[in-house]
Amino acid sequence: MQNQKKFFMVITAAAAVLVLAFLGYFWLRESPERETIFDRVVSIPKELVLNVPFPQPWCDELPGLKKGFVDVANGGKLYYEEEGNGIPVVLINVGPGLSHQFFHSYFSQLKDSVRIIYYDQRGTGKSSADATGKTYTVQQAVEDLDGLRAVLQIDRWVVLGWSYGGLLAQCYALTYPERVMGLILGAAETGLPSNVTNSREQLFISQAEQGAIKNISTMAQEGKLTPAQKCYNQYLSGDWKRLSYYKPLLDESMRACLYDWSPAPGFVELISKALYSRSPESVQTINLQDKFADFEIPTLILEARWDLSWWDPKRAEAMRKNHPHAQVEMFEKSGHKIFADEPGKLFDLLRKFLHKAETTQITYKPGNRIEWPAPVSDLVRKLALAKSMPKNADQEKLFLACYDEALRDNAIDDHAWGRIANHFLQSKSNFDKCLTALQRLEVSKKKLDPETWQTLGYCVKAWQGHMLDLLGQRAEALECYREALKTNNGQSDNCFSGFMLQIDKKWLEDRLKTPFKWD
Repeated sequence: MQNQKKFFMVITAAAAVLVLAFLGYFWLRESPERETIFDRVVSIPKELVLNVPFPQPWCDELPGLKKGFVDVANGGKLYYEEEGNGIPVVLINVGPGLSHQFFHSYFSQLKDSVRIIYYDQRGTGKSSADATGKTYTVQQAVEDLDGLRAVLQIDRWVVLGWSYGGLLAQCYALTYPERVMGLILGAAETGLPSNVTNSREQLFISQAEQGAIKNISTMAQEGKLTPAQKCYNQYLSGDWKRLSYYKPLLDESMRACLYDWSPAPGFVELISKALYSRSPESVQTINLQDKFADFEIPTLILEARWDLSWWDPKRAEAMRKNHPHAQVEMFEKSGHKIFADEPGKLFDLLRKFLHKAETTQITYKPGNRIEWPAPVSDLVRKLALAKSMPKNADQEKLFLACYDEALRDNAIDDHAWGRIANHFLQSKSNFDKCLTALQRLEVSKKKLDPETWQTLGYCVKAWQGHMLDLLGQRAEALECYREALKTNNGQSDNCFSGFMLQIDKKWLEDRLKTPFKWD
C-alpha cells in the first residue's frame, strides 16, 4: 500500500512538472522580457555554426496524436493528424508549400475542448504528389479538403486557414457552405484583385544582418551549407525578424527550418497562379470580390500590426469590406504567426468564437458561390469567336493576358495557338507575339497531329517567314521559306482566315526573292 502511495505521488509530481513546463513554454513566448523586433539587437556570430541541433518533429512528441492517410479523388492520398475532443476544427496551412507542422505545437492547447485536425495538402508534406501537376489547383484542393471531411465522418466543421490557407478556406466555404459552421482567416490571402502588398520584411533587419543573411544564402546555393545549416545560421543572424514580433525560441526556429517547407516539384508555381499578389496579370487567378456579401456563417478575421510581409491598412480594409458580417481582430504585438507571438490573447479569442460558431443556427445556404477560372484554351476560343464584335480595350487586354499565361504554362492546344496567332495577324501589329504563337503552334501540331502537319505545315512555316520579314530578320525568314518549299507538294491554301493570300509554291519562290510586306 505504501509503495502504491509513493508511486502515485511520483506520477502526480511528474505530471505537475509537465503541465508547468507546458504553460511556461507558452508564457515565455509572450513574456515582455523576450527580445522583440523593436529592440533591434544585432548579434551576428563571428563564425558559422555547422553542428546544427536536430530536434524531433512535434508529431513524434505530442501525446495522443492520431495519424493516418485518406484516399481522395483523382488519385490523391492525404496525410492527416488529429487530437482532442469537441467541436471539429480543420487547420489549413500556409504556403503554398508548407506542411501541417507549421501549426505544431501551438494549437495543442485547445485539445481539451476542440477536435483539432491537421493535414498536408496534396503536393506537400507526407501527402501524395502528382508528377503531371494537373491536380495542383485550388479547386482540387477544395475537393481534397471535403474528401478528408467525408472520410472522417464530420458533418460540419470550423475551417481555419492561415495566409495562403486563408484563400483556400474562403474558397471551401463558398463551395461547401453547408459543411461550415465557422470560418477563421488568419493573416489571410484575400483573393481580391487589388491585393498587392508592399513587403516590409527588411524593416528591422540591419544592413550588417542583411549582408550576413545574403552571404549564407550564397554559400547554400554553392553547396557549402545544407538547408538546415543555412536556416539555423540565418536565424542567428537576425532573419527571424521578417516573420516574428518576439524572437522565436531556438527549438521553434529549428523545427520550422527542418519540417515546415515541403512542396513537391512544380507545386508552388502551379498553385501560385491563383494568387493575385503573386501573379496579378494572370487570367487564372481567383476573384472573391463581393462573394461574401450575404455570407452570415460566423467569420473571424485575424490581422497582425507587424506582419511585415503582408499587412497594410488598405489590404486589411479591403478584407473587412469583402466580409461585411465578420468579426475583425487586430493583434498589436504579432508578426505573421500570431499564435506564436500572442498565444494567450489568440486562444482565449478562439475559444469564445468557437462557442459562438457551435451555437449559431444557420438556416440558409449563402449565395454568390465561387466561380472557378476557365482554362486558357476556352478563354482564347471565346475571345476569338468575338472578333467580329467592335474592338474592346478590355478584350484586348484579356487576350494579351491569355497569351502571357499560355507562354508560362504551354498547356493550351494547337487550335488555341492558331487563334492567338490569327488575332495578332488581324491587328497587323505585335509581330513578335504572332511569331512566337506560330512557333508554339508548330511544336503542338507536330506532336498532336503529325499527319495534318505533313500536308499543311508549309503554310505555318510560310507565315513564320512573313513575320520574320516584317521584323527585319531576313536570314531567318529565308530558312522558313525554304523549309516550307520542301514540304509543299503543289498545295495552295490560306491557313489563317481573313487574308486573301493563297500560299503556294510560286508564292514561296517569290518570297525567296522579295521580302514579305503588307499591302
